[in-house]
This record gives sequence, C-alpha cells and structure tokens, in this order.
Amino acid sequence: MPAFNPDKDIPDLSGKVVFVTGGTSGIGKEIVLFLVSHNPAHIYFTGRNEEAGAAVVAAAKAKGPSTEITFVKCDLCSSRAKIRQAIAEGFKSDRLDIFIANAGIMAAPPGLTEEGFELQWGSNYLGHAVILQLLRPVLLRTAESGADVRHIQVTSYGHNYAPPGGIQFENLRKADAVGDFARYGQSKLAQILFCKAMVKRYPQITSVPVHPGVGNTNLLRNTKQSWLKSVLSAVSFLLKSAAELAYNPLWAATAPLQKLENGQYYEPVGKKTAPSKLARDEALADKLWEWTSNELNDVEAL
Repeated sequence: MPAFNPDKDIPDLSGKVVFVTGGTSGIGKEIVLFLVSHNPAHIYFTGRNEEAGAAVVAAAKAKGPSTEITFVKCDLCSSRAKIRQAIAEGFKSDRLDIFIANAGIMAAPPGLTEEGFELQWGSNYLGHAVILQLLRPVLLRTAESGADVRHIQVTSYGHNYAPPGGIQFENLRKADAVGDFARYGQSKLAQILFCKAMVKRYPQITSVPVHPGVGNTNLLRNTKQSWLKSVLSAVSFLLKSAAELAYNPLWAATAPLQKLENGQYYEPVGKKTAPSKLARDEALADKLWEWTSNELNDVEAL
C-alpha cells in the first residue's frame, strides 16, 4: 500500500481544471482544500448550501489565491433540467482535466427524487450520470489535446451489500423496494459498473472507482440505521477524519498515470482490490450503460 501525503505527493496542477461534486462539506470540501494548494487553474465544486459554498470558496482562496474557485449550486436529486441549468450557468471552461463524483448519501430513509427515482439512486448514481453526460464532450476534447484526463467515482465497500441481482432496474422508482442499506449498496455498485462501462467506450478518459474508507463525516446524518450508528460510535477511535478519507480520491486523481489501471477499484490508499463479483460483471455493466443512455437520451451535452 503506497504511503500518501497530499501536501507533498500531489504534483503541481498548473493549467488543470477540476470539478468536484459535494464540495461544501466532508470529503468533498477536503478534496477542494487539498487540491487548491497545488496551483490548479480552476476548481468548480457543487453543493446545495450557498452559505457553506461561500465559506469553502473563502477558505480555498486563502490557501490558493492564484486558483479560480467557483461554487455551483446544484441538487443531484432535482430534475435533469435543473441540473443541466445549474451546470450550464456555473461551468464556464473549455477544458476539464479531473472530474470527481463525490457527493452522496447513505442509508437514507425512503424517498424519491424530483423525477421519481429512489433517493440514493438519484443522489449517488443518476445525478452524477447526468453531470457526466453534460461534461463528457469537454473531457473528451481535453483528452484529445493530449492531456491526462480522469473521472473518479467515490464509491464504497458498501457496494457489497447491493440487493440480489445487484441492480433492481424494475424497482428504481420505488422508495423502499429493499432496505435502506441495500439501496445504498445498489447505488454504489452502479458507480463501479459505470466506470467499467466508461473504460469500454471512452478509454481515453481514465475512469477509476475508489473506496475512501470509513470515517467521521456527516454521511450518516440522514440514516435511520440505529444499529449502524451504534457500531460506528463504538469504534469511533478507529474512524478516519474527513481529511484522511479524501486521500484515496486525491491519490486516484493526481498520482502518476502509470500507477493507475483504468477501470480498476482501489481501496485506501492506492490499493488495487477486486470488488464484488457483481461489480466485475461485464453484462451488468453493459445493461446499466444501456439503461442510463436510454434514460438520459433527452439530456443535451454542453
């Protein structure tokens, strides 16, 4: 397992443009604050809370005054039209080197997105798929220039707890067809499979799913899994801080390209690991890609 110190090991990022979802708190905020110290040209980050976004912008400018910082107010559980509007209004760059799909929720109570999808599916998977569809042409143009372009999905070991079959496509518009944690596992499995599908179709973009570890963030804020809260509380001394949880996504986003294998799953930090059998299922990855493409066929790229 490679040692990783983001202060020392992230290279100079001059000229690079970065987009991070869920950057107003937790892992996403730490990713923004670590990256800005290494001189990227521009960091865009999303979130729902404007006040929190402004605070991150101020903190980032203090650490990296030469980097442009832009907060994009965007709710991944809103309609695709609203997501598109938010990205179109907020993202004003002709290049994009690093896209980090970080935002997410875990074991949330039953609920539906604005368009009627299960809440965790919408937040963790589908909302990111919409953004990637919008930004993929920019990523591809950047790659065509010879740049090292990366797409990082912050997934979870929790993908192992997906329901039977992995993704229950017939139940994606039902709030509680399976338990809270199974719905979470389904969404996290989809993130891994999506990277596999991306590699097959767009190998010029390095697509890597990473597990950040288990730690002390607000991810559990909405969960009603009292047993899970109790277990994590009992072992709180073992939990990583949000900054430490950012290490693996940061490693995947910035390590020398020869240290990464496109489409592979990495546990902290930089340890290539075999994910679940379902996460290695090529047919399931293709089915997810087809479902996603059909679902988003009306989303016009930027």
